[in-house]
Amino acid sequence: MMVEHHIIPPFTSTWWIGLIVSALVIWGIIQYGKSQSPKKEAQFSFILGIVLILREIVREIYLYSINTWHITDSLPLHLCGISSIIAGLILIYRNQFWLEFILILGIPGAVHSFLTPELTHGHDAYLLFEYYFSHSGIILSGFYLVFVHRMSPRLGSWKNAFWVAQGLLIFIGLMNLILKSNYMYLSKKPLVSNPLIIGEWPFYLLGFEIAGLVHILLFYSFFIWVVKKNPAKVTINKNGQSKI
Repeated sequence: MMVEHHIIPPFTSTWWIGLIVSALVIWGIIQYGKSQSPKKEAQFSFILGIVLILREIVREIYLYSINTWHITDSLPLHLCGISSIIAGLILIYRNQFWLEFILILGIPGAVHSFLTPELTHGHDAYLLFEYYFSHSGIILSGFYLVFVHRMSPRLGSWKNAFWVAQGLLIFIGLMNLILKSNYMYLSKKPLVSNPLIIGEWPFYLLGFEIAGLVHILLFYSFFIWVVKKNPAKVTINKNGQSKI
């Protein structure tokens, strides 16, 4: 059973409220983490990571309870679904490779989800909250590790991110063939009006590739710039670790 997707039109009151509240919560959590002692912050980061992981479990249970769960539409196989799980894991384990995945691939996807929201399982109070909670968690995790844990992307890590993205596209494409699904919108374009989506299948996929590479370079450059703008706090070495 396929549930009708719900679109939140840009610049509506719901769109603005979701965007502003999410930004304030992200900022507030980062400021709280920065104000804690190392021991308390480590505990807080661990709890935050657990909460982000449990969110996906609660989401799956909720979808099943309201009879909208379906293998073709409910698995966390969209980019943001994958990123939201990694977001929780990196707050617990602080893995360099997955940090770069979030910074260079996950956050761009979450930003577009904020700009052009599309709820894939219909619309109710919980699903609306869960949508903004999950995408906020992706952005939060990356910025939290940069500004609180002083981590940074490795120089040239955009190339790794690009090839990881290609491998992910192949894997999800195969899953779509097996499941007859549309994860990552590789089988059919999303309903939202996005200027980066040009033409019908398969031509819009070429636009995905070009736009994806541009976003990878932009967000990689942005986070390198952020690090360099704070040399007293963070400096980059070849391993991507920070020196305070």
